Amino acid sequence: MPADSSASDYTESPYYLQAVAALARQQAVTAHADIYCDSGMKLVAKGTALGEEQFQRLARHKLNEPLDNMLISERAIDAASLSIEAGKILEHDPVYARLGNRSGDPLAIKHGLAALKLPAPLLMRLTVQREQRPAMYQHSLRTAIIACALAQRLRLPPAERPLLLLAALCHDLGEMHTDPTLLDSGHAITPDERRYVHVHPLASHMVLNAIKDFPAAARIAVLQHHERLDGSGYPNGLRADKITPLARLLAVADVAETVIRRFDLPRLDMLARLHYHRFDRTAGAALRDLIHATPEDAHHAPQELLEAATKLAHLSDVLRTWFAQRSVFEHMVAPAEPERSPLAFLFERMHTIRQLVLQAGFDPDRSESMLYLAQDDMAVLLELRTMLDEIEWLLHDLAIEIDRRATQLQNLPAKPLQDLLERLRPH
Repeated sequence: MPADSSASDYTESPYYLQAVAALARQQAVTAHADIYCDSGMKLVAKGTALGEEQFQRLARHKLNEPLDNMLISERAIDAASLSIEAGKILEHDPVYARLGNRSGDPLAIKHGLAALKLPAPLLMRLTVQREQRPAMYQHSLRTAIIACALAQRLRLPPAERPLLLLAALCHDLGEMHTDPTLLDSGHAITPDERRYVHVHPLASHMVLNAIKDFPAAARIAVLQHHERLDGSGYPNGLRADKITPLARLLAVADVAETVIRRFDLPRLDMLARLHYHRFDRTAGAALRDLIHATPEDAHHAPQELLEAATKLAHLSDVLRTWFAQRSVFEHMVAPAEPERSPLAFLFERMHTIRQLVLQAGFDPDRSESMLYLAQDDMAVLLELRTMLDEIEWLLHDLAIEIDRRATQLQNLPAKPLQDLLERLRPH
């Protein structure tokens, strides 16, 4: 994103305008104030019900203030409806019911949402998200439930809890400005396309910055929710104490929601155990306590042993390749200041991956014995499978990080990095 971009560049992106126009075809969307372009020309008069003609006109101009400040919808979301929807999730989803019950107060999330002071522009934006990107909206609402449970378990000061809830509800608003085809689960995203996804925390931050009186602490948490303690996150590669406490909690809640939706609780438990170097350790421990995963929570499949064998072979191949070529990478590092080399992150990540496997109780150099032990013991197989799933994700994430650092690495020999990238990505 250009450094001189303004908030209106993102609040009125074509993809967001398309979403608002689609909402207007389903329910009345009205201008509650005159809408002007930045040159002072009136584009839409107060009280106008917006249709295709008005949206086409708006799309041709840069507005003098964010569109959400000037629109109201017929069936806008509010704090009470957020509370009701969260209550339905807690009532009907057993995982979230468990989270609520083990947090100490299952009604806290409903009361917390109902008490939020939500500015009208934010309500408009959440309404567009709920109606036009329902999966994104559900992710945000469920992330808020997890974040609230973590806040209770960790006894977050009462004044900070509404800030965490706000951040959780708003953390992915920037994705409303991304081409929705890139976010489709069936789309194989390319490295060039991924940069549009990686900018969404910054886009969310800019959108929230344009909303009057939106709390700065919540906005910073949104900006940093994809940062990681080891510096492997984005958009700024922050480390440790550079990431605010609210952002650390939000990061754990955000990832937890995704894992619960896609996998099972043992996988989430393994993630919290393995990723202590990337996520807040205290929050990770609280999450494990809240989910209280058991073997009965696993989603078993007949092909698990075969899948474990495939992933184990991939892991072994990556580690063998790395250690065989490590001397090549070491020669690419300035010996005087290795920690300042653009490849320092690569040495750190590969060391971490091997250590994580060993700490989980497995030996990556003895894959055959690992499978032999697992084949007749479902508990061991479950542990092996969840560990390998997480390591596979780490390898994939490292490949993405190498792509993301392409500018910093462009003056280094390309072939060793390309060979490693091919190994990191499973075939």
